[in-house]
Parts: sequence; C-alpha cells; structure tokens
Amino acid sequence: MKCMKHILILLLLTFAVASVGAQETFNPKRTIKEVKAQLKAEKYQQAEDILNKAMNEHKEAKSKPEFHYLRLQALRGLATAENRNMFLNTRPDTAKYFTYINRIYEYGFSCDSLDRLPNEKGKVRPSYTSSIVNMLASYRNNIKSGGKYYYKKNKYDDAYRFFDLYLSTLHHPLITAAKDYKVDDDTLSIARLAVFSAYNAAKHPNVMKYLPMAMKDTVDYALLCQIGSTSLMTMKDTIQALDYLHKGWEADPLQEFFYVHLIDYHVEHEEYSKAIDIIDKQLEVEPQKRLLWFVKGKCEQCIDSVDLAIECYQKAIECQPDDALSYSSIGGIYIDKAREVYDISNFQPGTPAFTRVKKQQSQIYEKAKSALENARKYAPNDETLWHDGLMEAYFKLNLGKELKELETLAATPASDPKSESSNPNEKAEPANTKRNERRNTR
Repeated sequence: MKCMKHILILLLLTFAVASVGAQETFNPKRTIKEVKAQLKAEKYQQAEDILNKAMNEHKEAKSKPEFHYLRLQALRGLATAENRNMFLNTRPDTAKYFTYINRIYEYGFSCDSLDRLPNEKGKVRPSYTSSIVNMLASYRNNIKSGGKYYYKKNKYDDAYRFFDLYLSTLHHPLITAAKDYKVDDDTLSIARLAVFSAYNAAKHPNVMKYLPMAMKDTVDYALLCQIGSTSLMTMKDTIQALDYLHKGWEADPLQEFFYVHLIDYHVEHEEYSKAIDIIDKQLEVEPQKRLLWFVKGKCEQCIDSVDLAIECYQKAIECQPDDALSYSSIGGIYIDKAREVYDISNFQPGTPAFTRVKKQQSQIYEKAKSALENARKYAPNDETLWHDGLMEAYFKLNLGKELKELETLAATPASDPKSESSNPNEKAEPANTKRNERRNTR
C-alpha cells in the first residue's frame, strides 16, 4: 500500500511539474523581446513564425494588442521585401505580396479594436492608432490593385475579397483619419468590378451588396440591371428582379433580355393582357420584330382573341416570309374554327342549311390547308407543325391523293430523327390542337 501511495504521489508531482512547465513555457515579455530582435535584424519571416505560434497557442497573446501590432510590423517587412523583388524583377511572388497586404488590414483593425478596450480603471488609452492609420493609408491603393490582379486572372472569389475589403472600409475611422484621405474617383468602378467578380463567382448575395452603389454610375447600367435581375431570380426574389428588368428595359429598349423575361413572367402567371401591353410598347420601338408579333399572337390565343392572333401571325410572316411557326399557328386556328362550325351544325345532310354550313366549313379548311402547306414548305422536316392538321384538312376536303401521300409519309421511317423548324430557338407545336396554345406560349 505504501508503495502504491508513493507511486501516486510521484505521478501527481510529475503532472504538477509538467503543468507548471507548460504554463511557464509562454512568457509574453520574453516572446515580445525575441520578436523585436528578429524585426531589428530584418528577419521578418522568423518574427512572423514566432508570433503566429504564440497567437495560435495562447489566448493571452491573441488578446494583447501589442502582439497584433508586432505582427503588423512583420507583415509590413515581408510586403516590402516582396515589393522590392517585384521592382527588381527578382522572382517576385505577386500573389504573396497581396496576401501580406490583406493581412496587414486584418491585423490593423484587430489591433485597434483590442487597443481601444478599457483598462483596469475603465479608461481607453489607445497606443497604436496613429501608426495603424498611416500604415493602412500607405497600402490603400494596393487593396484595389490586388482585386484587379485577381480579376484579370479570373480568380473571382479572391478578386471580390479585395474589392469588398476596399469598399467596406471606405468610411472606417482608421481610413478616414488619414491626413490625405479623400474618396477616390474610381469608387464606383471598383463597386462595378466587385459586382462582376461576385457574379462570375456565382455568389449572388455578394452581387446585391454592391449593385446599388455600382448603378449610381451610367457605365454598364443595362448590364448591371441584367446581372441584378439574374441574381435575384436565382435567389427567388421575383419582385425585385422585375424591378431591375424594368430598369434595364428602360435603359436599353433594344435588349431582348429585359422585355422577353418580363413577357415570360406574365405568361407564366397567365397575365396575358400585361404581357400584351409590354409587347405593344416594344412594337413601338421595333415594329418589324417578328418575335414580338409571334408571341403576341400566342397571348391573343390564350385569351381567345383568335382573329387578333391571326393578324399578329400574319404580321410575323410579313417580317419573316418563311416563318413556318406562324403559318402552323394560323393553320391550327382555322382547324379549330372549322371544327366549331361542324359542332354547332345540327342539320340533316342534303338540306339547304346543311349545304350552306358545309360550304362554310370547307372554306375554313381551305384556309387551314393553305397555311399548313406553307408550314410544310418552310419546315418540311418538322412534321409536328403541319402533318396532323393537313391530314384532317385533306380528309374534310376529300383530297384523296394528297391524303394518301401523307399517309405514306407517316408510314415511312424518317431519315433524320432530329426535327428541324424554321427557328431552332422556338418550340414546335401541333398545328391542330388548341389546348396546346397556352402551354406553348410559355
């Protein structure tokens, strides 16, 4: 038992000695003295290593403003040495130089924050403010240069980090306290670069942080509206996105991006009259824009204004004579009209009334046939635009030869599995299916 007690005592003493040794390992005064000696000898990396170790391992060092200030001096020495290499073209590391500058700002702000904490008597007596102000001011332009450096290299996250640091500290007391402080003339251009950097990095909340500032300038205004609306749509903020779309449309009426997205929004929400209002305004600017007439035709169909829709499609064809989509849409409307005539005609075959209605229906099918044959002419490989409609028209008009030719065509495997329309950017649609109109308008 006595032996066990002795062993326990020895273990406790060993642990206590080890603990005391660990506690005595860090001596702030000795560490500061060692760092100052390294700084005096211009061994800045060694000084940085000592400070880094002390501040990572000991809360006391991390909480003392003097350690932060010494680190500022070490970083300044490293930055100066790297700048000298760049000047002499002696294997410079530009990225490392800008990293030093970024960290100088980091430790400058942290040093000042700690330096302004009340002492034991509750008094605030900062010791380093003046030196920090001068140091940060001397590197102010390098922050902008760092952002531009990374931007040119397409390193947009890093570019934004520097632009953000510059812009977020524009009115910081440590910056505005500089003797020659003034707001730079290129602040708005830096904000614009911050927006571009954030957008290219797909950091949409960061885009919106500086977009209002960037848009105070007229340079790239429409482009900024486009970026803003896209970012907001990605962030599911539709209301603000619409606002930027309207601003962009007003700034650049010829830019399809704005009015097409506005029209698309209203169509998606089945607000066809609002979509038509936008189209009508744009037609005042671009009366020969085939796309506008075509989309207006679709919207008119969605509110059952089929006669106006036909007029719109005819306008589209005037703008683009080989517009198979518009011909197909006209043919589809006439097919539906012909069916309606047949549906409401409860007349006995052979009677004068039946003959009159049948003639009226045939005339409508003739119009459908003419439009759909043009659709076939200009988009022969896209059968979805005309095949079913022509089959019906030929059948109703008793055109056996033409009908047989279409039936043969349907039985023959297509040589090209890929359909081609007159406009590859627009969705093809069956010519004789009215219920598809709302869906395809979208």
